[in-house]
Amino acid sequence: MNKEIEIVLNGEDELYKYLEDIEEGDYFEAYFGRYHVEGIIVLKDETFFKLDTKREFLGIVDFELTKVLPDLIEVAYTKSDGIRRVLKLIE
Repeated sequence: MNKEIEIVLNGEDELYKYLEDIEEGDYFEAYFGRYHVEGIIVLKDETFFKLDTKREFLGIVDFELTKVLPDLIEVAYTKSDGIRRVLKLIE
């Protein structure tokens, strides 16, 4: 059984603090507006992410999290420990 931890954030500063825990190789999901991206992180540089979606038509997707921040609903990531951490942004 996979475990999930839900963490409610009260602002951007808390989000940035948790982003430091996310590393290349983690499974990453970001939900913003009516869209979402997900995949294995192949490159991370502070708030820039490059994800391998493992999907034939999408392949590698890269995005800058700060550009979608106004529409960001939640970020989720799963480390090698199998625990899915869901960061819900409330402002």
